[in-house]
Amino acid sequence: MKNTIYKILTSGLLLSMACAAFVARPINAEAKVYNYDFTEENFPAADYANRYADLKAAFGDDSKALYNHYKYFGVEEGRIVKVTKEVLESQLNAGSGISDAKIFALDVLDTMVTDDMTDAQKVKAVENWMKANVTYGTCGDSRSYHITGPMASQPTASEGYAETFEFFMDALGIQAITNSDMKSNKVNVDGVWYDVDIPAGILY
Repeated sequence: MKNTIYKILTSGLLLSMACAAFVARPINAEAKVYNYDFTEENFPAADYANRYADLKAAFGDDSKALYNHYKYFGVEEGRIVKVTKEVLESQLNAGSGISDAKIFALDVLDTMVTDDMTDAQKVKAVENWMKANVTYGTCGDSRSYHITGPMASQPTASEGYAETFEFFMDALGIQAITNSDMKSNKVNVDGVWYDVDIPAGILY
């Protein structure tokens, strides 16, 4: 009898571990560089679950489980949640220059895209806006290397382009990462990854 119970318990434990391992399997090769100070209270769990069918199947609407998955697995897997003004305003670093620039960037983004655009059209709209409105260069301080540069109409280095592009994609709910060089990106459009280097005029 004890052996039977042990086998049942062991089987259940192994099954649970297998399910967790399946859900936690990486979906890209690189983790996201820029993340947000999500807490369990401000984490947009419904968006995260609706974005990924495997997580919805595994966790349903359990906001705590979804938050923990994002915190311990999702960030490293490159998974995203759509960043909104409400999320940014609730950040632990609210009031910092970068946080304020990101909130302003959401208003700028609204002038570039419309809801009826495809993801590909949205990506091209962001690329076109950045080419037309961001000047390559440095302004003598750290703003050039962050989103604060382009949002203040200051010259922007490659690092600033990359951070800004990834933020716009996060706000659009489009999967993108900043490469390890911190100067370029990759974006996923319709299941295909494309290289992004806006200062060099290359996208897809």
